[in-house]
Amino acid sequence: MQAIALKLAGATLLASAICATSAHAADPVSFAGKQIQFLIGTGAGDTYDSYSRLLGKYLTRHLPGSPVVVPSNRAGAGSLVAVNATYNSQVRDGSMLVMGQRFVPLMPLLGLPGAQFDPTKMAYIGSISSETSVCVAHERSGVARIEDARKQPLIVGTMGAGTELTNFTATIHKMLGLEFQVVRGYGSSGEIDLAIDRGELQGRCGVSYSSLMRTRGDWVATGKVKIFLQIDVARSREMANVPSLGELVNDVDRAALRLLTAPGAIARPVFGPPDTQPERLAALRKAFDDAMVDKDFLEEAKRQQLEIAPMSGAAMESLIKDLYASDPKVIERARELANSVQ
Repeated sequence: MQAIALKLAGATLLASAICATSAHAADPVSFAGKQIQFLIGTGAGDTYDSYSRLLGKYLTRHLPGSPVVVPSNRAGAGSLVAVNATYNSQVRDGSMLVMGQRFVPLMPLLGLPGAQFDPTKMAYIGSISSETSVCVAHERSGVARIEDARKQPLIVGTMGAGTELTNFTATIHKMLGLEFQVVRGYGSSGEIDLAIDRGELQGRCGVSYSSLMRTRGDWVATGKVKIFLQIDVARSREMANVPSLGELVNDVDRAALRLLTAPGAIARPVFGPPDTQPERLAALRKAFDDAMVDKDFLEEAKRQQLEIAPMSGAAMESLIKDLYASDPKVIERARELANSVQ
C-alpha cells in the first residue's frame, strides 16, 4: 500500500509539474513595463530618422503590453556605429532595435571594413519601404545627362569609406569610367545637400529617389538639380526618361549590380541582436506587420511624404541568406566594384 501511495504521489507531482510547465509555455508574451531602445543609425531630421520615429510610435501601439519605444540617433560610419552596438549588445529580450542604412547587411559579404556583425544571424524585424537610388548633379556643374558626366569630372560628397554613397560612387566609376572627385566625411545626407547648396559639391550618387523628392523635391521641380542616372538594373516607371546603370554595362557587371542593388528592396531595415528570444522576435515581427497596415500609420506616413512598401522580417532574412549564397564569381566582381574610389 505504501508503495502504491508513493507512486500515486509521484504521479501527482509529475502531472502538476507538466501542467505548470504547459501553463508557463502558454503564457502570452508581454512587453509591459519594458522600455525598447530604438537606435537610429543616421542624423536627426533625415529620412531614416523620420521612418524610425514614425515606426516607433506604432510599434508601441501594436506590441503586447504597450512598452515605451525610445528612438535615439546614433549616427556614424554610415550607421555602422548603431548597427555594431546593437548586434554586440547582450540584450536578447527584444528591448533593443536599430534601423541601419540598407547597404549595411552586404558589407561583410563585400569585404568592406568596419562591420562587427554577421548579417545571417541578425534578428530581422521588417523593412518599411523599397527604394531606387539615383545620381544627381547641380545645374552649375554642367551635368544634365549621363553623356555630360562622361566628359568631365564631378565633385561629389559621401559619408566615408564603406558607406552606401561611397560604394555606389565607386561602382559607377569602375563600371562606366566616370571621373568623380570624392569628398568624404560628411556626417549625414543633409550635410551633403547643404554642401551642394553652398557650392562645395556638385552632386551625389546613392540618394534614394523618394528621399530626394521628399526633402529636395524643389531642386528637381525647378531644374536646379538633374537626375542623370538610376542605380538599378532597369528603369523605374517614375523615371522612364533617366537611364539605369544596368542598361549601360555588360552581362558580368549586370549580375554583380543585381547583388549590389538588392538592398533597395529593404530600404528602411529594422534589426535586432542575434539570438533574440524566439517568442519575442515573433511578437516584434507581428507588431511590425500590424503597424504596416494600421490606418493611422498609413495616414501619418502620407502626411510626412514617406512611401510605404514593407517587407516582412522573415522575407528579409530569406533575402539576406540568398545574397550570401550567391555565385562566388558574382560576389568577387561585386567586391571589386564596391571598393572605394582612391
